Amino acid sequence: MARDRLEWLGGLDGVERAEVITSATDPQDDLILLRLTKGLADDAVNALTGKVKKDFESRRGDYLNSIEVELDGYRGRFYPSPVTKRDTDLERALWLRRDGRATAVTYGASGQVVTAPASAVAAVALGFEAAAPVSKDRRTHRVESADRQAVVEWAESPYADFRLDRKATQYFADLQARYPGVVGWLSFPERQAGIHFAATDLTLDALLEAPPKAELFERLEVGWGIVHAPATVFAAALTQEHRRLATELAKVAGVTGLEFRDDGGKPDLASVRVKDRAGYVGAVATLRRIRDAYVPIELVRRPSEYPGRRPTAVFRGSPYDQDAEYRIHAAIADLAGVTEVQIGPRAANLSIAQDISDADLTSALKAMATLPATVTINLSASQGGDKVGVIPLGRIARRQYVPQPTKPPTIDPALITRLSRTWAAASR
Repeated sequence: MARDRLEWLGGLDGVERAEVITSATDPQDDLILLRLTKGLADDAVNALTGKVKKDFESRRGDYLNSIEVELDGYRGRFYPSPVTKRDTDLERALWLRRDGRATAVTYGASGQVVTAPASAVAAVALGFEAAAPVSKDRRTHRVESADRQAVVEWAESPYADFRLDRKATQYFADLQARYPGVVGWLSFPERQAGIHFAATDLTLDALLEAPPKAELFERLEVGWGIVHAPATVFAAALTQEHRRLATELAKVAGVTGLEFRDDGGKPDLASVRVKDRAGYVGAVATLRRIRDAYVPIELVRRPSEYPGRRPTAVFRGSPYDQDAEYRIHAAIADLAGVTEVQIGPRAANLSIAQDISDADLTSALKAMATLPATVTINLSASQGGDKVGVIPLGRIARRQYVPQPTKPPTIDPALITRLSRTWAAASR
């Protein structure tokens, strides 16, 4: 990137710093980022971008991308050419700052990603979409809460007629305004949604008498408290037995879901979802006490990156977990650096984050060391988030760690060294 170009941009009124960053929408590409003076007025921002559009041509060189602007935590882009009349992204970023409910806007793999309070995601999505015309290119925008418990995501393309479904989103916004505990997700153009009510917002009987408007969506999941089920079987799922189960599990800290699926028009209890050790241990004890049947228990630490998609479970256990399996599940449940565990009679799998802490690695390997020496432990590193596949790190066979013969190019050799050293100590 030409130094004189950055020096010129950095010297403009209202610019604190001009720098080069890697584009969030294309990791192979670079962008110019202008960090603007805190609190710079909208008129001053527009005057600045207007000057850049007018005078940038002589300094353009081989730079053909948009320029990204950061202002008080809100990011938007504009194209530095005098023929560009509207800058949709920048207009929306400025609207978000004026509106004040959103706390930040950045860029994702396709479009802008807005962070807002869970109770306001739908209302903010409506305002964000209306703040500027639909851009020419296909984009995917998202408004979400920081914990991703509430998400509105939509594809935008005038040519494919993709846009935010304002009627459905307004309905969700109205529910959020009426019931402060409503969270969930909307996804367009798929027209899929999850609408989850807090048990403190209304009674279950009141919800069953006036359920959400399923006709607004192709697929709708309804939630009340910890109970989540497709709208097609939600009412049928709430038998007296399941109500009692939900009541007892809701008392357990760390239990986040009693999940049902639609099995040919009939409700099927799919799993109990927990987020930590307390949830797992409590769910096992509760199910053993009041339900003599196999029910999967899934440990899920965070929602999927994709609205409505089943999240990746760290492990799947059950009330029938015994001995080493139970101890290992309980031991790793609170270890943030462990991303997946599977335990079988002859082999087990342990997947870890590449930046796992020393403490988590030690605890995880000590737990796995309780397995019989005849069980081979396959070790791998996760790629993060919802990315499919893992990177092999080797295996533990007959109490000996054997690194992967061909060292993965994306793995820091220090991780292999840490594994070898920590296993030697943990397996004594």
